[in-house]
Parts: sequence; C-alpha cells; structure tokens
Amino acid sequence: MLKRKFVLAIVIFVAFAMVMSSMALIGGVVANSGTPNQANTPSSLAATQSANPTLTGKAAQVMNALTEKGIPANYVYLPNFNPTVHKSGGIILPSYSVAPAPMGIGAYGISNSNGAGPLTAYNLTTSSVMASLNVSSLQDFYALDDGPNSVTFQLNAVLDNVALFGASNYSFWTQNVVFYSARTQSLELLDNLWNFSSPSFTLTQNSLYNYSGTPVAPEYYYAVGPTFQVTYPFSLNLYLNTSVINGRSTVFYNYSLQTSGNYISGSYDRIIFNSTPSSNPTYTAPAPQYLISGNTYTPDGYIPYDAEIMLGGPGGGSTANVLNISATMQLKYMNATTASYANFPDTFDVGSQTGETSQGVAVSWSSNDVATLTAGPSYVYGMWGLNSIGLPMYTYSGSVNPPNSFVFASPGNPFNQTLASWVPLSNTGQYSFALPYGKLSSSIMLSNYNPMLTTLNPGNNGLTTLTYDYRMGVYTPLYAMDNAQLKYISFYGNGQQGNPYVIYNNAPMSGYLNPLFGELNDYAFPAFSGLLLHDISAYTVVTSAPSFTVNYANNVYSELITAFFGLPSTNNLGMVLYQTSNAFVYGNQITGWFSFEQTGFPVANLLLWNSQNNVIMYNQFTTLDSSMLIYNTHTQSGNNYVLNNLFIQSSQLNATNYAVISVSPTLTGLPYGPVGLTVYSSGNVISGNYFIVYNTAISPNYSIYSGNGVNYTDNWNHNFWWNYVNGSGPYNNDGQITSGYDYFPIIIHGFERFHLKLLVEDFENS
Repeated sequence: MLKRKFVLAIVIFVAFAMVMSSMALIGGVVANSGTPNQANTPSSLAATQSANPTLTGKAAQVMNALTEKGIPANYVYLPNFNPTVHKSGGIILPSYSVAPAPMGIGAYGISNSNGAGPLTAYNLTTSSVMASLNVSSLQDFYALDDGPNSVTFQLNAVLDNVALFGASNYSFWTQNVVFYSARTQSLELLDNLWNFSSPSFTLTQNSLYNYSGTPVAPEYYYAVGPTFQVTYPFSLNLYLNTSVINGRSTVFYNYSLQTSGNYISGSYDRIIFNSTPSSNPTYTAPAPQYLISGNTYTPDGYIPYDAEIMLGGPGGGSTANVLNISATMQLKYMNATTASYANFPDTFDVGSQTGETSQGVAVSWSSNDVATLTAGPSYVYGMWGLNSIGLPMYTYSGSVNPPNSFVFASPGNPFNQTLASWVPLSNTGQYSFALPYGKLSSSIMLSNYNPMLTTLNPGNNGLTTLTYDYRMGVYTPLYAMDNAQLKYISFYGNGQQGNPYVIYNNAPMSGYLNPLFGELNDYAFPAFSGLLLHDISAYTVVTSAPSFTVNYANNVYSELITAFFGLPSTNNLGMVLYQTSNAFVYGNQITGWFSFEQTGFPVANLLLWNSQNNVIMYNQFTTLDSSMLIYNTHTQSGNNYVLNNLFIQSSQLNATNYAVISVSPTLTGLPYGPVGLTVYSSGNVISGNYFIVYNTAISPNYSIYSGNGVNYTDNWNHNFWWNYVNGSGPYNNDGQITSGYDYFPIIIHGFERFHLKLLVEDFENS
C-alpha cells in the first residue's frame, strides 16, 4: 500500500509540476497507435428495444420545439407531463410522493376534519389566488441549470370556465413566476399560460384576443415582467386575478414587492381571451373561476385542479438543491362572501401541476396557516386542515464531521431508504430545521469513512463524527464546497503546488454508489453529481477517478428511468468544477448519459463553470450525449488547457434506441447528436486531442447563461478530427466552432480512419 502510494505520488507530482508551471505539452498527440479502447459505459443501450418515450413524449416534443424556436429554458415552466394518476377512493392526491418535488403549499380540495375523519373531497371556486413570500436568506446550488444559483417561486392555478368563441368549457393553467438569483440577488417576474383543456395541451394563437407577452403556438404563451434588485429580507405578494372585460374572459398577473424600505406594485401582464364568436358579437362570457377540486382532474386527464405556491428549479423541468433558506409562505383565495383574502382551509406541503422541483426544503407550519421553510429534509405530508390542530413542530440541530459528509433522514425508526430525504449541511457541517415529526432515523456517510445509522431527536443532537476506513471505498459522491473540505476526499496532499491534494479512485465494494445518490426528479434531472469542486483554489489533482456509477434498479426511480424514459438502468454521475482554479484532471475514464429533457441545458460529463487555470489532460471521454463543457462569462478569460484527451463515441450509441440530447439546439445547423467538447468561453487552449464523435466540438456565438451574442476566442490547434479531409484548410467543424479555427488540424489516416468513421457514421445511418 505504501509503495503504491509513493509511486503514485511521484508520477502525479512530476506530471502536475510540468503542466501547472510551464504548460509545455501544448500541441502533443494522444499516445495510442491503434483504435482506442471503449471506456466503461452504462448498462447496454441495446437492451432498450421498445419505443422510447423520450422520442414521442409530450415533454420532449415541447422542449424540442421551444428550444428550436430559441425560447430560453428559464422562460419555460413545464407542467408535470408525467401522466401518473394518484387517486384513492375517489380522492385526488398530490402527484408527488417523494422529493425532489415542488415544495411549498398546495391546496387540493381535500379535507379530513383536522385529522379526525376520513378524506373527503370538495370544490372551491374563486376569482383570485394570492401568495405571500417573506425571504430572509437563501442559498442554493445545482450545477446542471444554466443558473446554478437560481430558483423559482411559482404561484400556479388552473382557470376554469374560460370562454373561447362562445363556448365556456376551457381550462388554462396560469403561472405567476419569480425567477430569483441568490448570487446576484435579482428578482425577475414572468408568467406562463398553458392550455389544459385537452390531453393535447395545444394553444392556438387565435385563442388570445389581447396580451402583453408572446404566444408560442402551438405550445404555450409567456411574458417577461420587470426585474428588481432586492436585499434580505424582502417580501413579495403574487396575484392571479380574473374578470370579464368587454364580454371576454380575462386574467391579470399582479405583484407587490417590499425591499430595502421601498414598496413597489403593479400588473405586468393581462391576457384577454378570444371569447366572442363572429356569429354573435354581443356575446358576453360568464365569469371565469379558479377551481380547486379534490375529485376532478383537469381535462388533460391526470393533472389535479390545485392551487400552489412552490419553490423549484429555474425552468424547463429542472430542479434546485437548497443549501440554506429562511422563508415563510402563505396561500390565499378571494372569499366572495367577505370580499377579502382567506387562507385555504386544507393544504399539503407540495404542489402537483408544475414540473420544476426542489429538495433540501423542510416545511413546517404555524397555527395561523403560515408555512416556514428551513434547510432540511423534504417530505410530502398534509399540513393545516389535514393534521390535528396544535400538532407540534420539532426543531432538529447538530453537526457532522467531516463537514462534507452526506446525511439522509427518514421519519420514525428504523431508517427507511424509500422515505429518506437529503439533509443539507453548511460548509462547517451544521444543520438546523423544523418538521412535524418527533423522531428521525438518519444515515450519515462519506466515501472512505464508515457510515453511521443514528437516531435524531428534537433539540441539539451534538456532533457526529465518522471514522476513517479506506476499505469502504468510494460509495458516495465526492464534494468539496471550499478548500477546507478537500482533505476529507483526498488520498493525500496539502493543496500546495508542490504537494497538491490528490483525489484518486478507490472503487466501492459493491461497484455502485449508495442507491440514495441515484435520486432524480420527474424530468430525470439527477439530484447529485459524482465529483463537485466548488469555490476551490487549492492545487488539486483528480486522477483515475471512480466511475461514480448509480444503479436505478435498486431505487424508486427504476420505473421512471427504464419504462417511462426508456433509458439504461445504470449511469455514471458527472464531474463539476465550479468557480475552481488550479485543478489538474488527469488520466480518467469519463462517461454517462442525460435524459432528452436536458436538451438545451449546460450538461456534460465534465463541466467547468466559471472556472479558470485548470488542466484537463490525458482523459478518455466515451461520449453518449455531452462529454465536456466549458463556460465562463464574456468578461472572464478561462485560461483552461484541454490537452491530449480522447473523445470517442460509444459503440453502443445509435438513434433507434436512445434519444440523444442537444446541448446547443439554437446553434444554426447543428444536428442532434453526441458532442465531444462544447466551449462557451475565451482564452482556452485546446490542443492534441483526438475527436471521434459525431459532433466533434462546438463553440456557439452566444452565452448559454444569458442568450446574448458573444464572440469567443480560443486556441484550437494540432487536434485530430475524424471528419477532417487533408488539405481542406483550417478546421472549424463546418462552422460549429463559430469564432476560431484549428489552423493545424491533423487527419486520421488509413484503416484507423476508416474504422473510426464507421463507428461515428453508425449513429447517423441508424
């Protein structure tokens, strides 16, 4: 063991010192004289022979159409298109049963006399739905969103009895959305309108008579409202109001905001429906009403008539991992009798209509029907009206060492993996949250440490310390949220240039990560990455990294993955460098797939986001969707070196059994297909790499973060390209590298070129 460690140290130190100090290897070539070997890939794609729902599913159709029309994902707030009916004894229950879920407040028209009787359904109609938010602090991070530190708060409700062309039997889903960036503390208002009147969800432009936003027929309608800078604490009220104007059904999107002593209010959108038929110009539409029903589905056939205020990802069916939050919520309706807003009498802590989700949000409530959000485990349960009056809330606190351990907790005893939910920790390993449960069972774990099963009781649970045991291997992801956490996931080192931290493979005994890390939301956004280096400046080497393989056959997401999405039952979680510098990613096997619903998102097996001065060298990427992506702001030079890597398309990949995503669907002329390297950044050196992927490399002329036009400038030279024809001049992948060329491209010769060309063209021809 010591001998192997010493040899490894010598090899890594020499390589690290050579690259980080001099960058002398620019322009080298991959040292491989034959056809490269395939990296380990997820379980056989060929096993999925049935029709793939991702090719025909409504969500894929909608996102495909909208991304091709250039609609940013943060303007699209998808319905929950997963057609699962949750009904018991004629009572419609929430569509979500576990997190990630749209956590907050949901009113469903269900009562049980404060927990004293059986569930009964009722209908409630109102002309206005209102939500109140008070936010004192919020911190989140989810790497695969184009706004990694952004969340949305959504007020959602279904407007019933809408009249179109003289018929008042239409239902429309209205969303008043707050897009909030915790990084910039900016708050943007926007709305969506979706047609829930049939399972087709088709919205025609002529159904709208007058509006302030943009119809995108036949998918949906959206409008972008004002943006505000806010400081903590801030308070926001959102409103969905309806009326009849000149005989036509109408809905208003209103707000009021209080921050830094300032009060601002207004209406940023009004939609008037085309209610009047040409045959009867004097027709007056009946008053449309928001309907909350415990026994009737919307006309699409499976989405409930509920009203909800929730916290979720920043659009496109994405999710959010909340690290810290202190906030309250209220959900109210206009009571026609009193002509004032009243709290909904019976609520759950989750919505159902939306596809955006969150985890790390613990919801408790008070006797005055106010929900409190803290950073803790997310469970789905009834709140006021559905639990006994005076049900106590319990506060849990404590700390864990190492501070980058993972904690999952389930209600009661013993630990229940199916009900377990992730508990976020601060950078110093602390937790504090409130719940209605009087006891929790927890599993605390970190790779190379002995896991612990322990009971959490209300109050302060003190410090829990894991015991180091190298024999345990890598059975959790490896996260470092700052420099201080690196030592707990490193083989050795101290972070200095001459003695970098070394993150090295120590394969788990089972071959897989713990099944809890296979968590997904309903659009198959993975809840966890395999490796996350966050705000790191210490010198770090990642070499021979573990595969970070998850097996969905061992958890509750098996049916979603294999049956609904038609995807493989195993996957490899990716690597993320976020605001990280001085990392040396060297000699790794990297692969993994993404759900087609991630089209247009900045997803990749290795993602560098706002990271600088890193070296990516001698890695083998086996491409299924998107192998590597670099993003930096247009004012920031990446100074990253991508040297001597092999990007090779998986031989298992073909279009008949797997729906490949497109990372940059709005890039003109870019076909859907796997892509080796995507660059939204300037100042990087890409040299000596071997590209054997259908879409070799792309560098669009716009920012994936803002959508604004950007001309990136990078040094692309001395790379091997499978589709380069000798003598054809500088290479830019037929214009897909929009602002740069490989001026010294290298052709792949002879039988090797022929063999590799067949490998890539197999995807296209199939």
